[in-house]
Amino acid sequence: MMIRYLSTTCRKPLLARRASTSITTSCQCIRSSSMSWCHNSSKETKPALTFRAESFSTIATAPSTSTTNTNQTNSTDNQSNTKQDNQSNNNNNSETKDNKKKDDSNIFLDNLGKIFLSTIALVLLSLYRSNKGNNAKAALREEIEALALLDPMEIEDLRYSNEHILTKEVYDDILKEFGGMSTSSSSSSNAVITVTYGRFMKGVLDVLRRRHGEGATIQFGHLMDRVVVKELERIANEKRKAAAASAGGENDFSGEVEVPLSFLLTALSLALNSTVADRVQALYDVMLLDKQNSAEQTVSIHEVERMVQHLQSTCQLVPDAQIVPTIANIPYQMYRVGDGAELTRRACEGLNLIIDGKDKSNNSSIALEDFYAILKSRSVCAWGECYIKKKDRMATSDR
Repeated sequence: MMIRYLSTTCRKPLLARRASTSITTSCQCIRSSSMSWCHNSSKETKPALTFRAESFSTIATAPSTSTTNTNQTNSTDNQSNTKQDNQSNNNNNSETKDNKKKDDSNIFLDNLGKIFLSTIALVLLSLYRSNKGNNAKAALREEIEALALLDPMEIEDLRYSNEHILTKEVYDDILKEFGGMSTSSSSSSNAVITVTYGRFMKGVLDVLRRRHGEGATIQFGHLMDRVVVKELERIANEKRKAAAASAGGENDFSGEVEVPLSFLLTALSLALNSTVADRVQALYDVMLLDKQNSAEQTVSIHEVERMVQHLQSTCQLVPDAQIVPTIANIPYQMYRVGDGAELTRRACEGLNLIIDGKDKSNNSSIALEDFYAILKSRSVCAWGECYIKKKDRMATSDR
């Protein structure tokens, strides 16, 4: 019974070792005080058992091998758990770093596509607005040219046909002819000399016949008549409206229409074949006619505005200079035709001539040099002089 117990007890660790390893194990011997046995696992035959008489304390220590294996398994599990914990901590740290990277991201680089598309859209919108504005300006320019009473080629024909008839000296004689007229017949508060068109033509023909003999007249005079008749119709319509308003709706206007003398002399300058400098000087002398009874021989800004309006009415301004932008610029810039006062003030602003300030107040005088600069500016551009690239303020296209 004791031998069977011993063999049964000793086989448990041997079977456990056979299961855990694939190689042959060495001979395990258990010794006692009276017996011993030895099992050789390398042989295929049954192990030989040798018994020796010894104390049972040695046998009692055999089950400690399984305990050791259990402890090793537990330590292995602890190590694996520790590795898993370390790995999870590393994953958490990496996630934290990724979150920090996301928080520290570049807004420009993250939205590069949106910024690029937005830039393209803004460029296209700007090109669309610019194209629509240019088309509106071109359409208004074509309308001004279509409504013009005189073509530039007709003005050129009018000047060259009167090359030897209406010179600067003859024009000065015409100014002297009307120099004795007073402003008593003026219907405006600005004391402007007015005259009928018949009276004006009679004075012009008298001077021409004294200078060139009988039969002298303005060649291609019908071109100048076209401009004057349009102004006569405009003044007549204004007087009819004023008469109808004062008479309670009845139109009782009758009589011959009087036109400002400065307008008629400006229309006559269409036939003046002279240098630009002489033409500017002649127009400046025309503005001085209204002040012939005054000791002051200078012109005001209001008189310059009136003269620019006369040049516009007689087709002596280029169409581009008459186009001014409006306040409305949405969805694109709109344009309209400016009047003489507006064009003059825009020119003064561009030339740093303050109209309502200290330098050039409403009562200040405009010198001949300033008048030159105003007519040559881009805002007025009389006779196309603004296209001449010369730095001198008194420089013109012919000198």
